[in-house]
Amino acid sequence: MTTAPPHGSHRQGTAAPTPQAETDPAALAAAVDRARELMAPLDEDIRRRAEDLVRARDAFIAAGVREMVRTLKSDERSKAVLFELIDKPIVYAVLMELGIVKPDLMTRAARAMERIKPYVKGHGGDIELVRIEDTAEGMTAFVRLHGSCSGCSMSAATLRDGVEEALRAGVPEIAHVEEIKDGPVAGVVQLTVGSTDESHGWIRGPKAADITDGVPFRFQAEAHDILLVRRDGRLFAYRNACPHQGMPLHDGQLAGDTITCPWHGYCFDVTSGECENAPQVQLEPFPLRVENGEVWVRPEAATP
Repeated sequence: MTTAPPHGSHRQGTAAPTPQAETDPAALAAAVDRARELMAPLDEDIRRRAEDLVRARDAFIAAGVREMVRTLKSDERSKAVLFELIDKPIVYAVLMELGIVKPDLMTRAARAMERIKPYVKGHGGDIELVRIEDTAEGMTAFVRLHGSCSGCSMSAATLRDGVEEALRAGVPEIAHVEEIKDGPVAGVVQLTVGSTDESHGWIRGPKAADITDGVPFRFQAEAHDILLVRRDGRLFAYRNACPHQGMPLHDGQLAGDTITCPWHGYCFDVTSGECENAPQVQLEPFPLRVENGEVWVRPEAATP
């Protein structure tokens, strides 16, 4: 039986998100993962009771949410609102967690890919699931290798023995895996539902080839001011506003992965958006995709 920790020591391992992170989907998801990790070493009986409590609570919440979804679907006027809600990443993630919305093919494949990532990283690289298409060879997953693994002698073996096995085990519909060896990569990707077009909030941007590596690129469309950055072949999109006072960043100096605000000197990592001076603030990222050589950005997805 696990002994109880000293009074107050349980706070050291708490999985609860900080007040600042209570509206950040990524932080909330990380808190859930952390809570599950903290449950693993518990006594089996205690862990089983905790899991029963979580399942019962989730079933209770799911019943209420399912009734709300059913009611919204019953009226054409509210159905449009329902689809708009489901299009928001945090709502979609909650519905998937509760089992109300089943994961799509891309999501299931991405989860399966997580099993092979430690192996690929062990060879000094990483792997990205780019897209899934129905081809003449059947359902095909297109992947891209990064780092020292890309183009090395291990690439073919990694794909054949690792990636294909993991994908087929997790997603039986996938019949073939193909490696993509060129083209820009979307550096900041968020889960989205719907087509990549204007009707779903996406905005067509510049040609990906027009964005020079290491040179901030300002893209203005409608009421949106967007900062695009290419770093080592990856593309990132942020609101073109320093969170300090909202001043534009596109004239800032970019050195390595760090862009410095030209107004008050705040420094940000363009690969993560994190502020190097004040960890409590960060750049606001936008979902970004590259299709047919064109950059598409979705600013609406980042607004609550």
